[in-house]
Amino acid sequence: RNYGLDVLRATAILLVLASHTTFFVIQAIPQSEFIKLTSYFCGFWGVELFFVLSGFLIGKIIRNLAVSDSSHWLVSFWIRRWFRTIPCYLLFLILNIFWYFYLNGVLPESLLSYLIFAQNLAWEHPVFFPEAWSLSIEEYFYLLFPIMIWALIKARLKPETAYLASGAFLLLFSTVLRLISAALEPSLPWDAGVRKVVIFRLDSLIYGIYLSFFIDLIRIRKWQNPLLIIGLIALSISMLAYFNLSHDHSYFLKTLQFSLTSAGFTLVTPYMLDLSIAERSILGGFFRKTALWSYSMYLCNFLIYNMIQTLIFSSYFADRPGEGALPCIALMLVLTYLVSALVYASYEFPMMNLRESAIARLQPFITIPRETTP
Repeated sequence: RNYGLDVLRATAILLVLASHTTFFVIQAIPQSEFIKLTSYFCGFWGVELFFVLSGFLIGKIIRNLAVSDSSHWLVSFWIRRWFRTIPCYLLFLILNIFWYFYLNGVLPESLLSYLIFAQNLAWEHPVFFPEAWSLSIEEYFYLLFPIMIWALIKARLKPETAYLASGAFLLLFSTVLRLISAALEPSLPWDAGVRKVVIFRLDSLIYGIYLSFFIDLIRIRKWQNPLLIIGLIALSISMLAYFNLSHDHSYFLKTLQFSLTSAGFTLVTPYMLDLSIAERSILGGFFRKTALWSYSMYLCNFLIYNMIQTLIFSSYFADRPGEGALPCIALMLVLTYLVSALVYASYEFPMMNLRESAIARLQPFITIPRETTP
């Protein structure tokens, strides 16, 4: 594992946690627009950073598989990805279903769409299991990007060319679609109508994909520091725009801000790869563990928030939310870490270990015989 990437991954999930825990503060100080904006901003940046890291980490895997001359690399990639992402997703989907039934006495609508990640494909995400929106974007990216590379290789393009061309297509597709849709529908909401819709956000992983392709060149030329400066400038512009423009009325926020934020995090990442500050300290260990548990933390934290909100905050602190905010935040953080550590050790990690054995068992069925020349 790379320590710098662990720090980035831990930062991403801590931003998401900051966003969701701040909901208790918002209820205690409902008149503060700055707290509301800061809460949503933390969630926005946290998920965008996750997208860039996902693209960067799987980019080299896909590229190596595509050039490996293996006849079943596509299926092999999907099996590895799905064993990594879907078991935990299904676990927390089921837990959210139980919680929803406990509150409402009925099952959520459109459950089938959650099984195929189509609940926000080209429309707003339902209220149920709200954090699942980002998983849909990632899963469709994992499906489409390798297929495009495979098809272009079959069309006689070199694997590297197919890789870059597929990335360019998805990057332009979602970016141009945002530009057109925001122009045609000025009332399109920034969050539900753009940020959390799959077809508008497939480009969010491409920045990391391209970084994985050029990272060796960047490190050889020692471009980390200049790129860091440019990346921080891009992120600063993103932050200033976020806090100064009207989200649902700004054309820039609904279109190019997403591109600028992704580019900013992408340019910061090469510098972080060589990070060693506090690596062997208690703080370094905290970053590593938080990064290790980050996927489970992402999936469980909002469910824990909802349970604390319903069973404790609304019941015991309804008339004095200012007193209940800090205890509920502390309880949410503790439970999130405990649940995530338990899920990782007893379920997430064992499921990842099944990947190679599953691939080995399926290999006789997914290997395509090579064409031979007489």
